[in-house]
Amino acid sequence: GLHYFDWNVSSGDAGNIDSSDQVFDNITNGISSVSARGYPAVVLQHDTKSFSVDAVSRVIEWGLANGYHFEKLGSNSFTAHHHINN
Repeated sequence: GLHYFDWNVSSGDAGNIDSSDQVFDNITNGISSVSARGYPAVVLQHDTKSFSVDAVSRVIEWGLANGYHFEKLGSNSFTAHHHINN
């Protein structure tokens, strides 16, 4: 009965990037790519890095201006899952 969610868009904030501009670009490019394939975007982003948090309002403004909407994850949400290759 458990639901788990992976992501299909990465902000990249766990890697080597260190600016809100890079986070914004990663997220908006990722959302565009995923939605072009007909899937909802599930974004992985951390709240422990200030540059990543600083990108949130810009991402929301961009999303709303481009016809996207935002939802919280729930038991009926799209579940992005990574494939396991073993």
